[in-house]
Amino acid sequence: MAETPPGLAALPDAPRHDRVEVGQLWLARPDRGTDLLVLVVGVYTDQVEALVCGTDWQLATDTDSVLEPAATGYLRRLLVHGDACGRIPNRRLAGPVGRVAPELAERIALRGRGLDFGSTDLGRGRAVLEETDPRWEHKLEQFRRLRGVRARAGEVGFSVHRFGGG
Repeated sequence: MAETPPGLAALPDAPRHDRVEVGQLWLARPDRGTDLLVLVVGVYTDQVEALVCGTDWQLATDTDSVLEPAATGYLRRLLVHGDACGRIPNRRLAGPVGRVAPELAERIALRGRGLDFGSTDLGRGRAVLEETDPRWEHKLEQFRRLRGVRARAGEVGFSVHRFGGG
């Protein structure tokens, strides 16, 4: 059973997945471990595309954005990992906890893809230049956590075929 991160209360009612919108911050529930905070940057029929978020803003890299509570409605400053993006099935979304303007979510996603480094209002860190940088391991951990809630190939309409199987 997943755990709710410190500082957040579990929501009593089931969330309305038909109301998921770009720019919302949601908790995504893995099979095991702590819920993952994500920023929705795309909405599809049964899943969302989302970026991993956390409160460890001091570990920001050049592809990340740092958002103040006034911009998100969340109680703490947030680090949005612009390069830790994946499709998450709606059934894994546990509840909304904040939001940013959809235009801001789009700009954050563009930065994560290396297409918007001119925005001065998004905050960000320096590039990770070597594996000895402690942010390297932290970034890898965010990808591991994303894997725990991400949609499997069959859930997003892909089929997997084996080669050479006769």
